[in-house]
Amino acid sequence: MFTLLLMQTEVNRIDAQTILAQATTKSAFIPHPSLFWLGSGVVLCLLELFLPKAFSQKFRLVPLSMGIISLIIAFSLFRMTRFVAFRWQVAYWMLLSTASVIWIRPMLLKRKKFKVPEATEAKTLTEISPGETGRVLYEGSSWAARCQERQMSIPANLTVYVVGQEDNTLIVLPEHLFRS
Repeated sequence: MFTLLLMQTEVNRIDAQTILAQATTKSAFIPHPSLFWLGSGVVLCLLELFLPKAFSQKFRLVPLSMGIISLIIAFSLFRMTRFVAFRWQVAYWMLLSTASVIWIRPMLLKRKKFKVPEATEAKTLTEISPGETGRVLYEGSSWAARCQERQMSIPANLTVYVVGQEDNTLIVLPEHLFRS
């Protein structure tokens, strides 16, 4: 019984050696290990472009950062002479992707927003028609502005108060509303 088992393992060892020898010949195509990471990196980077707008606001730059990490791993594997086991490649990718999403992504998403102080004076340059935008002079710059009261018109050369901001448009109210 023991000799039969020993002969079987010897046959398995010989089969494994022949398979390995066949795989290393020029006739067998073995893809480079970096091709997987190169392909996944390109797919993840392109995924950032094709995500719907509503979905991408919450997860903005996550596929892009994961794709860039995949491309970095592909480049490093391409330059290596000895390859790391695939499970370690995945572990490195997961570790670096998590780190980039936690630390690098928030730095790229931070924006400085201009905050308009409440009730600051400005002067209308053009008439602000009801429901339309006009121009005001605010802190030395010309800004687009509209009246907070949609049915109210504000003539040119009138002092107004800036009460808010929507994108690049200031929300204003005429001075006489605050005096009464």
